Amino acid sequence: MDLIDMVVKGVRKAEQLGASEAEVYIVREYSTSITGDSRGVESILSGESISAFVRVVIGKRLSVQGAMMSKPSDIETLVENAVKIARASPEDPNWVSLPKRISSSQIMDIVDERVKSPDIEFYTQIVKEALGKPSEISRNVLVNQAGVSLSFSERAIGNSYSSPISYEKTDFVFGIEVKAVGEGSESSFHSYYNAPTLKEFKMDKVVEEATKIALSTLKAKPVETGVYKVVFTPRVFASILQALIVPAVRADMVQKKRSPLANKLFSEVLSQQLTVIDDGAAPNMPGSGPFDDEGVATKRKTVFDRGVLRTYLYDTYTANIDGRESTGNARRSGSSNTFPDATNIIVLPGTEPLDSIIRDVRRGIIVYGTIGEWLSNAVSGFLNATVTHGLLIEGGEIKQAVKGVVISGDIYKILKDNLIGISKEFDAVSNYLVPAIAVDGVTVAGEGSGQRF
Repeated sequence: MDLIDMVVKGVRKAEQLGASEAEVYIVREYSTSITGDSRGVESILSGESISAFVRVVIGKRLSVQGAMMSKPSDIETLVENAVKIARASPEDPNWVSLPKRISSSQIMDIVDERVKSPDIEFYTQIVKEALGKPSEISRNVLVNQAGVSLSFSERAIGNSYSSPISYEKTDFVFGIEVKAVGEGSESSFHSYYNAPTLKEFKMDKVVEEATKIALSTLKAKPVETGVYKVVFTPRVFASILQALIVPAVRADMVQKKRSPLANKLFSEVLSQQLTVIDDGAAPNMPGSGPFDDEGVATKRKTVFDRGVLRTYLYDTYTANIDGRESTGNARRSGSSNTFPDATNIIVLPGTEPLDSIIRDVRRGIIVYGTIGEWLSNAVSGFLNATVTHGLLIEGGEIKQAVKGVVISGDIYKILKDNLIGISKEFDAVSNYLVPAIAVDGVTVAGEGSGQRF
C-alpha cells in the first residue's frame, strides 16, 4: 500500500462527504524481536502493521478515529465513519483549525540500514553473547532475560491545507536483566540501550552496568527515616523529569489548571544550574523525527534556561487557544485528539565528576533504581517513589545497599533551593539525555517510620 496515496484519498474522501477540514496520518511498521534466557535464545518474532488516524472537522464538530489497515480501501471506510461521528458530535468552542502548514526538519541518524533490513543471525548472535557475559564478570550473576527489538517505520501525513509529507525511521532496543545471588540474598537489575541506530551501542557497557548494580545492591535493606542528601543517577533523574516536570510544561495541563507552572512563564522555578531543552530534531534519539504527529516540523527549544521557564510545549490545538504557534510537540494516543508532549529531553551537564560529588556527601543515598514515581502528583509537584536499588553513603564511602525506602518532597524546592551538584557525566535513558544530580533535603521514610517494607 502506498502511504502517500492513501493520505490523499482519505483527505479527498472526507471533503467530498462535507468535511470542512480533514487530516490523515498513516504509520507502517515492520518489527522484529529476539529474546533469550539462561537456556539460550527462546523466540524470534516478526510482524508488519499499518495504522491510520484521521481527524475530520465539520465547522467546530470534531471526530478523531483510528484503525488498522489491511487494504487501501480501508482508509475510505475509516473516513466515512469519522464524518458520521463528527456530524453527531457536540461543537468544541476552542477549535480553530488543523495546522495550516506542514513541513519537515532535517535530521541525521534516525535510519540505520542494519535495522531497516536486519540480518537476523547478527542480532541473534548479540543476544547469545549477552547471555554469557554476566557470568564472565562474576559467577554470582545469572541472566533472567536478554533481547533485542528492531523496528522500521514509515510515516505519512497530509491535510486539507497541505500536500502529504513522509519520512522513515528505525528504532533499536537492547535490554538485559541479570540476577546476583550471594550470602543468602539476591538482587536483580535491568539495563538497556534505545536509539534509532547502533552508532553508540556498546553491549559490554550495558551488561556491565546491570551486573555491577545487581552485585552492589545485594543484602539491601531500609535505612533510618530522616532527611537525606540524595544522588539521583541519570536513569532515576530522567524518570523524575518524566513523571513531574514534563507534565507540568504541557500546555494542555497548564490550560486545564493542572500544572503548578501555570502563570509562571519567565519566572525562575528551578535552580540556575539547570537548563532543560526539548529537541525533536536531535540526532540518534528515540523521540526524533522531521515532524510531529500532526505534521509540524520539530525543532530545538529551551524549556528552562538556567532555571527560568521559557516556554510550554504546544500542539496546534493548545497553541491556538493561547494565540501561539505549535512547538512541534503533537503526539497521538489511540483514537483521541493530539496532545502536546516531550520529544527528547536534554539537561545540560555540570562540570564536576560524579565521583567527586559522591565524596562530598557526608551522609546520603545514591539511587540507581526506583518504582512508583509515576504515582507522584504532577499537579502539586510532590515527588513520591520507592527506592529499589540504592547505596548508603557516609563520609563519602559506601556503607550498605538500600531498598524499600520511600523518597518524597516538593520537586520544585528540591530542584531549585536544594540542588547541590550536577555531574559532568551524562547518559542516554531512552529519549532523555541527562546527567546525575545531587540534592539535599529529601525526606526518606524507612525504618522507624511506622511503614512496613
